[in-house]
Amino acid sequence: MVDKKVVVKTIKKMLDSGIEDEVIKSTLSDLGLTEEESIELLASAKGEAVPLAQEQEEIPEAGETEQEITEPPVEEENYDIDAVIKKTSDRIKNHLAEKENSDELKEQSTHMKLEEHDGKLDEMHSKIDSLHSKLDSSPVFMNLSKKVSSVEKDVSEIKSDLKELKAKTNAVHDIMKKILETERKLLTKK
Repeated sequence: MVDKKVVVKTIKKMLDSGIEDEVIKSTLSDLGLTEEESIELLASAKGEAVPLAQEQEEIPEAGETEQEITEPPVEEENYDIDAVIKKTSDRIKNHLAEKENSDELKEQSTHMKLEEHDGKLDEMHSKIDSLHSKLDSSPVFMNLSKKVSSVEKDVSEIKSDLKELKAKTNAVHDIMKKILETERKLLTKK
Protein backbone atom coordinates (compact mmCIF):
# COMPACT_ATOMS: atom_id res chain seq x y z
CA MET A 1 0.00 0.00 0.00
CA VAL A 2 1.18 3.49 -0.78
CA ASP A 3 1.89 5.89 2.08
CA LYS A 4 -1.18 8.15 2.08
CA LYS A 5 0.70 11.18 3.39
CA VAL A 6 3.12 11.04 0.46
CA VAL A 7 0.25 10.57 -1.98
CA VAL A 8 -1.72 13.49 -0.49
CA LYS A 9 1.38 15.68 -0.65
CA THR A 10 1.92 14.69 -4.30
CA ILE A 11 -1.74 15.37 -5.11
CA LYS A 12 -1.44 18.84 -3.57
CA LYS A 13 1.56 19.55 -5.81
CA MET A 14 -0.39 18.32 -8.82
CA LEU A 15 -3.37 20.52 -7.92
CA ASP A 16 -1.07 23.52 -7.46
CA SER A 17 0.32 22.83 -10.93
CA GLY A 18 -3.20 23.09 -12.36
CA ILE A 19 -3.67 19.42 -13.21
CA GLU A 20 -7.30 18.43 -13.59
CA ASP A 21 -8.99 16.08 -11.11
CA GLU A 22 -9.59 13.41 -13.75
CA VAL A 23 -5.89 13.22 -14.61
CA ILE A 24 -5.05 12.90 -10.91
CA LYS A 25 -7.65 10.15 -10.48
CA SER A 26 -6.24 8.33 -13.50
CA THR A 27 -2.76 8.52 -11.99
CA LEU A 28 -4.02 7.17 -8.69
CA SER A 29 -5.70 4.28 -10.47
CA ASP A 30 -2.32 3.55 -12.09
CA LEU A 31 -1.02 3.16 -8.54
CA GLY A 32 -3.65 0.50 -7.97
CA LEU A 33 -5.99 2.59 -5.84
CA THR A 34 -9.74 2.18 -6.16
CA GLU A 35 -11.93 5.02 -7.27
CA GLU A 36 -13.24 5.51 -3.75
CA GLU A 37 -9.70 5.73 -2.38
CA SER A 38 -8.78 8.17 -5.14
CA ILE A 39 -11.77 10.37 -4.31
CA GLU A 40 -10.92 10.24 -0.61
CA LEU A 41 -7.26 11.18 -1.18
CA LEU A 42 -8.20 13.94 -3.62
CA ALA A 43 -10.70 15.37 -1.14
CA SER A 44 -8.11 15.15 1.60
CA ALA A 45 -5.55 16.99 -0.55
CA LYS A 46 -8.09 19.72 -1.29
CA GLY A 47 -8.87 20.01 2.41
CA GLU A 48 -12.47 18.94 1.88
CA ALA A 49 -14.47 16.70 4.15
CA VAL A 50 -14.37 13.01 3.29
CA PRO A 51 -17.69 11.74 1.87
CA LEU A 52 -19.98 9.95 4.34
CA ALA A 53 -19.85 6.58 2.56
CA GLN A 54 -16.13 6.38 3.13
CA GLU A 55 -16.35 7.54 6.73
CA GLN A 56 -18.74 4.72 7.43
CA GLU A 57 -16.31 2.17 6.05
CA GLU A 58 -13.79 3.17 8.71
CA ILE A 59 -16.23 2.61 11.60
CA PRO A 60 -15.48 -0.83 13.15
CA GLU A 61 -18.10 -3.49 12.98
CA ALA A 62 -19.55 -4.81 16.25
CA GLY A 63 -17.55 -8.05 15.97
CA GLU A 64 -14.15 -6.39 15.46
CA THR A 65 -11.79 -6.07 18.37
CA GLU A 66 -9.56 -3.15 19.13
CA GLN A 67 -6.56 -5.25 18.17
CA GLU A 68 -7.93 -5.83 14.65
CA ILE A 69 -8.55 -2.10 14.22
CA THR A 70 -5.10 -0.98 15.28
CA GLU A 71 -3.25 -3.46 13.09
CA PRO A 72 -1.70 -1.78 10.09
CA PRO A 73 -3.15 -2.80 6.72
CA VAL A 74 -1.27 -5.48 4.86
CA GLU A 75 0.87 -4.06 2.09
CA GLU A 76 -0.17 -5.49 -1.22
CA GLU A 77 2.57 -3.98 -3.37
CA ASN A 78 5.21 -1.31 -3.07
CA TYR A 79 4.93 1.50 -5.58
CA ASP A 80 7.62 3.87 -6.68
CA ILE A 81 6.08 7.31 -6.21
CA ASP A 82 8.85 8.91 -8.29
CA ALA A 83 7.90 6.69 -11.23
CA VAL A 84 4.27 7.73 -10.86
CA ILE A 85 5.25 11.39 -10.70
CA LYS A 86 7.43 10.98 -13.79
CA LYS A 87 4.64 9.18 -15.63
CA THR A 88 2.17 11.91 -14.70
CA SER A 89 4.65 14.57 -15.68
CA ASP A 90 5.13 12.89 -19.06
CA ARG A 91 1.36 12.77 -19.57
CA ILE A 92 1.07 16.45 -18.75
CA LYS A 93 3.92 17.32 -21.10
CA ASN A 94 2.28 15.32 -23.90
CA HIS A 95 -1.05 17.02 -23.23
CA LEU A 96 0.58 20.47 -23.30
CA ALA A 97 2.47 19.61 -26.50
CA GLU A 98 -0.78 18.50 -28.16
CA LYS A 99 -2.51 21.68 -27.01
CA GLU A 100 0.39 23.79 -28.30
CA ASN A 101 0.26 22.01 -31.68
CA SER A 102 -3.50 22.52 -31.84
CA ASP A 103 -3.15 26.22 -31.02
CA GLU A 104 -0.41 26.59 -33.62
CA LEU A 105 -2.59 24.94 -36.28
CA LYS A 106 -5.49 27.25 -35.41
CA GLU A 107 -3.22 30.28 -35.64
CA GLN A 108 -1.82 29.17 -39.01
CA SER A 109 -5.32 28.53 -40.31
CA THR A 110 -6.41 32.00 -39.19
CA HIS A 111 -3.41 33.62 -40.88
CA MET A 112 -4.10 31.72 -44.10
CA LYS A 113 -7.73 32.86 -44.12
CA LEU A 114 -6.71 36.45 -43.44
CA GLU A 115 -4.19 36.37 -46.29
CA GLU A 116 -6.81 34.86 -48.58
CA HIS A 117 -9.29 37.63 -47.72
CA ASP A 118 -6.55 40.24 -48.11
CA GLY A 119 -5.86 38.93 -51.61
CA LYS A 120 -9.56 39.04 -52.48
CA LEU A 121 -9.81 42.64 -51.21
CA ASP A 122 -6.78 43.68 -53.28
CA GLU A 123 -8.30 42.03 -56.35
CA MET A 124 -11.61 43.83 -55.79
CA HIS A 125 -9.85 47.19 -55.33
CA SER A 126 -7.96 46.74 -58.58
CA LYS A 127 -11.20 45.84 -60.41
CA ILE A 128 -12.94 48.92 -59.02
CA ASP A 129 -9.99 51.13 -59.98
CA SER A 130 -9.98 49.75 -63.53
CA LEU A 131 -13.74 50.33 -63.76
CA HIS A 132 -13.28 53.94 -62.63
CA SER A 133 -10.56 54.54 -65.19
CA LYS A 134 -12.74 53.04 -67.95
CA LEU A 135 -15.69 55.19 -66.92
CA ASP A 136 -13.58 58.34 -66.69
CA SER A 137 -12.17 57.86 -70.18
CA SER A 138 -15.39 56.76 -71.94
CA PRO A 139 -17.02 59.28 -74.33
CA VAL A 140 -20.46 58.61 -72.84
CA PHE A 141 -19.20 59.54 -69.41
CA MET A 142 -17.45 62.63 -70.77
CA ASN A 143 -20.67 63.79 -72.51
CA LEU A 144 -22.68 63.03 -69.41
CA SER A 145 -20.22 64.99 -67.32
CA LYS A 146 -20.50 67.99 -69.66
CA LYS A 147 -24.28 67.81 -69.56
CA VAL A 148 -24.29 67.65 -65.77
CA SER A 149 -22.00 70.69 -65.64
CA SER A 150 -24.26 72.67 -67.99
CA VAL A 151 -27.37 71.66 -66.00
CA GLU A 152 -25.66 72.78 -62.78
CA LYS A 153 -24.80 76.11 -64.44
CA ASP A 154 -28.39 76.55 -65.64
CA VAL A 155 -29.78 75.72 -62.19
CA SER A 156 -27.42 78.25 -60.64
CA GLU A 157 -28.56 80.95 -63.10
CA ILE A 158 -32.22 80.11 -62.43
CA LYS A 159 -31.64 80.42 -58.71
CA SER A 160 -30.06 83.86 -59.07
CA ASP A 161 -32.85 84.98 -61.43
CA LEU A 162 -35.45 83.73 -58.98
CA LYS A 163 -33.84 85.64 -56.12
CA GLU A 164 -33.78 88.81 -58.23
CA LEU A 165 -37.42 88.31 -59.27
CA LYS A 166 -38.45 87.77 -55.66
CA ALA A 167 -36.68 90.95 -54.60
CA LYS A 168 -38.43 92.92 -57.40
CA THR A 169 -41.81 91.44 -56.47
CA ASN A 170 -41.32 92.45 -52.84
CA ALA A 171 -40.35 95.96 -53.92
CA VAL A 172 -43.45 96.28 -56.17
CA HIS A 173 -45.60 94.93 -53.36
CA ASP A 174 -44.24 97.54 -50.93
CA ILE A 175 -44.80 100.34 -53.48
CA MET A 176 -48.36 99.17 -54.10
CA LYS A 177 -49.07 99.21 -50.38
CA LYS A 178 -47.76 102.74 -50.08
CA ILE A 179 -49.83 103.90 -53.06
CA LEU A 180 -52.97 102.32 -51.65
CA GLU A 181 -52.31 103.84 -48.24
CA THR A 182 -51.78 107.26 -49.77
CA GLU A 183 -54.97 107.03 -51.84
CA ARG A 184 -56.94 105.90 -48.80
CA LYS A 185 -55.70 108.92 -46.86
CA LEU A 186 -56.62 111.27 -49.73
CA LEU A 187 -60.07 109.81 -50.06
CA THR A 188 -60.78 109.97 -46.35
CA LYS A 189 -59.74 113.64 -46.11
CA LYS A 190 -62.30 114.91 -48.58
